[in-house]
Amino acid sequence: MALWGKQDRLVDVPKWLEDDANNTNKSHDRDNAVFVDLTEASLNVNRARGLKTPGWNLYHTYTDQNGVQRYKTECLVPMKVSQADAGDIGVTGNTTIEDTIVLDEEA
Repeated sequence: MALWGKQDRLVDVPKWLEDDANNTNKSHDRDNAVFVDLTEASLNVNRARGLKTPGWNLYHTYTDQNGVQRYKTECLVPMKVSQADAGDIGVTGNTTIEDTIVLDEEA
């Protein structure tokens, strides 16, 4: 069994990520994992958030000491997957929620 899958769905999230609701370490939190397909990785709005590499990424936002919203992104598993092959349903299983982070098209 692979440690991750090539589709945008909960069962394909990298297996080593923590799924405990009380976990405070965002660098290991499954809820912060997003799948970025090739189309999404090419969009300026996603690239501005640091989501430049297609595949599994950890993503969260925070506000710095000056009140500016920042994005923290870490590519976990780079891969080239088209939007059609990815399924684009989001880790939560709800495309609407996932699409607030990784947009499918330019606004």
